[in-house]
Amino acid sequence: MIKISLKTIFCLLFFSQLFSIHSALAGTGDTLKKLHDMRITSYTILGDYYMFSGLEGDSRYSRDMNSGMSTFEAKLAEITKELGSTEDLAGIVSNWQFYRSLIETNRSDFLSQGYANARLVGELEQKVIALNNSLSQAYSSLIESTNFPVSKWTQTTRDMSLIIITLTAEYSARGTSSMGQIMTIHINGEGMEHQAKVFAKHLSELKTAPGQTPAIAKSIDQVGVKWVFIEKSVANYNKNSVPFIVNSYGDRISQNLESIGNHYSASRQAKSQ
Repeated sequence: MIKISLKTIFCLLFFSQLFSIHSALAGTGDTLKKLHDMRITSYTILGDYYMFSGLEGDSRYSRDMNSGMSTFEAKLAEITKELGSTEDLAGIVSNWQFYRSLIETNRSDFLSQGYANARLVGELEQKVIALNNSLSQAYSSLIESTNFPVSKWTQTTRDMSLIIITLTAEYSARGTSSMGQIMTIHINGEGMEHQAKVFAKHLSELKTAPGQTPAIAKSIDQVGVKWVFIEKSVANYNKNSVPFIVNSYGDRISQNLESIGNHYSASRQAKSQ
């Protein structure tokens, strides 16, 4: 007969519980990241649509829209398994289906007749905001229900990513528009100028974040350099419009912010083990 001491049993139970907690944390963190990525993707698709229509049906942005929609739906399938049947998920699915339908209809109309229905173009803004509200609600609900320890700096980078992607989407709409109704777009709450100031404030705070590795410090510096390059254009969106440059640099800033956020997310989870 094999004898196992009580001490050994307690150790096994302890490590089993520790592993379960770590797995739960990792799973929740992954789901939160997906919800955030879906918010970014939804606004990226909108910016791509405005670049597509403003540049006379540029096929590059049509492909980018397709890629964005595929990415969103892949993550939607994953969080459907992870969140289960909830009211938050139902809202995400409903708003996404409506939003995707609007994107496809407006693109099809533009390709077939050279312009899209003004009313349906206007609805894009309303639906992307509704979709983001449902994603944001699911994100907040998951944090609250699990008491997940989101790093302050990870959340800062995610907030900055949302700001830069909505700024570039709205800038693309204004900078490429030949349609008057697009000029009414307001996906940036209190306006582009205000959001640009909020982004700059967050960037100043991020530069002081502790625990920077050389690679992360370099990424933060790169965000700053790229932001300086487009900041004046964003603030003066009605003058000398350069949508391609702002769109391109906005995407690169978002990528830098993602790597920084991932660093602080991993550090926070490691401390919570």
